[in-house]
Amino acid sequence: MIWRKGDLGRTLRGRDVSRSMVALVTSLSALALLGVATRAPAWFGHDEGLSGVAPGLLSVTAEARGVATLGGGVTVSLYGDGMRIYRDSDLLLQTVIGGSILSAVQGQVSVSGTDTREHVQRQMDNLTVDELVFLPGRATYFGYLYDAQLRLPVTIEIELAGSVIRIGASVNGADAVVWHLDRETRSIGIPPALNPVILRGHAAWVAPDTPDGRAAFSTVLGTDVGAGPQQVARGVDLRSAGRTDVHVWSGSGYLTVSSQARHLPSPTNTTTS
Repeated sequence: MIWRKGDLGRTLRGRDVSRSMVALVTSLSALALLGVATRAPAWFGHDEGLSGVAPGLLSVTAEARGVATLGGGVTVSLYGDGMRIYRDSDLLLQTVIGGSILSAVQGQVSVSGTDTREHVQRQMDNLTVDELVFLPGRATYFGYLYDAQLRLPVTIEIELAGSVIRIGASVNGADAVVWHLDRETRSIGIPPALNPVILRGHAAWVAPDTPDGRAAFSTVLGTDVGAGPQQVARGVDLRSAGRTDVHVWSGSGYLTVSSQARHLPSPTNTTTS
């Protein structure tokens, strides 16, 4: 190859231009991917207008700890690691381990056509329970939810109501309550409240015409869970690994849990010859 005067300079300038183009394309691609990542939840149906509300700290005083018997073999226990509800030896419901049972939210929810969105302005996600009052068939806990500046009184009432267990919370000063439950695997929606699909990794609003407390989803424990009251927005959020959050846009919201677990069949191993 015979080099002429100026060939080397043009070659170096060409390489500089090529490197600049590569850098530009890389930058634009990164920005495009960032935009996709930002919008992806909505595009793939993972963002249904529910805000992420994580549990805070849970503190239970000695006066509120222990096991309460509701009747029919149903018991509720509350300790520093969470709440559990049993029927005989069957675990029916368990809240997040080591975190608050529920959070209080201040804000609002907006509805436009079929689009429902919540706008959380403040959340009190630390819970202290300091008193238990027990009556036959009912356990009532008293305490408060708080953040760094605000404290709201809370009453949690659990009672056996026929075929379901009703778990209610009343928070004076809250616009919504969010229940924090453990175990999100194999949770499946129950029509007409939710589509009959595996809910893990998704968030969805309960159909507005779903009656008070009607089961909205089933859990890996074999229990069915619903939420009320009917006249407010209710949502189920399973986007965070290891927990299920149930949003109820009322200062007094409740869950219903079936009082009899459905024993799920054990997986069977199949072999091929």
